[in-house]
Amino acid sequence: MGKWVVVSFLVLGGAFVVFLLIFQNPRQERTLLTTGDGAAIYRQTCAVCHGARGEGKGGLGNPLRGRNLPLAYIKEVITRGKNKMPALPHIQGDALENVARFVNRLP
Repeated sequence: MGKWVVVSFLVLGGAFVVFLLIFQNPRQERTLLTTGDGAAIYRQTCAVCHGARGEGKGGLGNPLRGRNLPLAYIKEVITRGKNKMPALPHIQGDALENVARFVNRLP
């Protein structure tokens, strides 16, 4: 019986590690960003889920290309998050404005 407890513990522990690896974005910066190029910030922070050209990636992130969303809405979602999208409150000021403008210009 003790053997099954150890095996169960290892299986659950492995599943937990896989879960963390799948849902953790290692590229996500946690330091405050107040300035920066919108395209560079997008590539570093957003492209992991939304794709390099905003095409979306399966169930990870919605397509952003050609949606022409209002800048205020884009900034709100980046700052507060929405559905699967985590909040990214460390992107502020000009950096937030630049990323929102970049997302809005994706063809």
